[in-house]
Amino acid sequence: MGFLQDATWGALERSLDAAAVRQRAIAQNMANIDTPGYKRSVVRFEEALARALDTPGNPDERARKVSSVMPRVERIGTSLRADGNNVDIDLEGAMMAENALHYEAVSRMTSARVRLLRTAIMEGRR
Repeated sequence: MGFLQDATWGALERSLDAAAVRQRAIAQNMANIDTPGYKRSVVRFEEALARALDTPGNPDERARKVSSVMPRVERIGTSLRADGNNVDIDLEGAMMAENALHYEAVSRMTSARVRLLRTAIMEGRR
């Protein structure tokens, strides 16, 4: 496995994917705030990524496990409202803001890693 396919690249790529899936789930939850019986969706990802990153031994095996981690969308069945809907617009708004910050941070880490590789390649040509 090449240096561009290590666990760090996999984690960054999958984290961006998970943030995009989470953004869609939150937007869908917000769009259904007034839909009777609607159950909000949440995205599970970070725990599975942490387990994959903790894979002992061979770095190539760790990279494969990290690259195979996918975000999982789950419906939350509890409800406090009489109409059966469990979407809390304040919670969804806070989660959307947190997700946007997370996406921005991972994007910056990815850009920094690309810049580092670009510098290494350019210095190697000299």
